[in-house]
Amino acid sequence: MSGKEIWTAVRNSLRALRKGEFLLRIRADKLYLHILYLFVLAWLTIMVSLKVDKTLTREGQNKAALEQLKIHHAEKEADLVRIQSASATEKRLQEMGSELRRPVQPAKRTGKK
Repeated sequence: MSGKEIWTAVRNSLRALRKGEFLLRIRADKLYLHILYLFVLAWLTIMVSLKVDKTLTREGQNKAALEQLKIHHAEKEADLVRIQSASATEKRLQEMGSELRRPVQPAKRTGKK
């Protein structure tokens, strides 16, 4: 094939594409169901991948939220242990006859510096 023949074939193919006749020229009308099947398959693949991506994004956000909740729970648990420890200490001091109690108000400065 010469360059002129190749150029003519490419030009005719481009014209057929523009006019919408390309598939008819290559006799793809016999393969219509297969082409439709491939299109539907590609569409389903894209939709499933988008769903998977959305699910993985949500899972990442949930993991981050769960980590924050674990930190919050650990802080609350530490506070509870501190309060129980303080009340147990106060109870032991009362049993021993001490007048020492937990402060009701924060400490104040009484003297000059």
